[in-house]
Amino acid sequence: MRIAPLLVLALGLTGCRKLVRVERADSGRPPGARTPADSLAAVERDSAATAEVRAALRTYYARFTSRDWLMFSQSFWRGAIITTNWTPPGEPAERVHPLTVDEFVRRTPEGPDQLAVFSEDMVDATIASYGPLAHAWVVYRARFGATRDSVETRYGVDAFHLMRHDGEWRITSLTFTGEVPGRPLVVPRP
Repeated sequence: MRIAPLLVLALGLTGCRKLVRVERADSGRPPGARTPADSLAAVERDSAATAEVRAALRTYYARFTSRDWLMFSQSFWRGAIITTNWTPPGEPAERVHPLTVDEFVRRTPEGPDQLAVFSEDMVDATIASYGPLAHAWVVYRARFGATRDSVETRYGVDAFHLMRHDGEWRITSLTFTGEVPGRPLVVPRP
């Protein structure tokens, strides 16, 4: 009569499985009092804001690629900052290099404006928003060359903070870096 105890054990385990089922909150935590993480878990679900931010970013990349610096500047709120690591000529090591948008535009003759080919586009974006605030991590692809026969393609990450005011999303800060050696970005490569 070993079958009966096994049947009881099987039925008991089946019943326990139903009792052990744990519901999870949006943040992934077990049930209980809401936490700040639960508030932020719903942030990414605002699809209308995500679409608006994605459109603002597409506009930014189109303006950057066109090298129309007046239009490029209009993608940013007044006082916005663009930051990267950079090794200035004659210096031994790179440093964090923040610039206002106006300073960045004044320096374009040293960068994009001296190139025959220059473009940058969004490969992928992760966007989150809450009310008038949004951030986006964008994998970008840059194509550039001093001549049309010397075009290189590189990838990197742009980290944007944006703010909506009067129905318009603009950038408050942009921090970027090129692809890090030994940590390749997962992107389709030509």
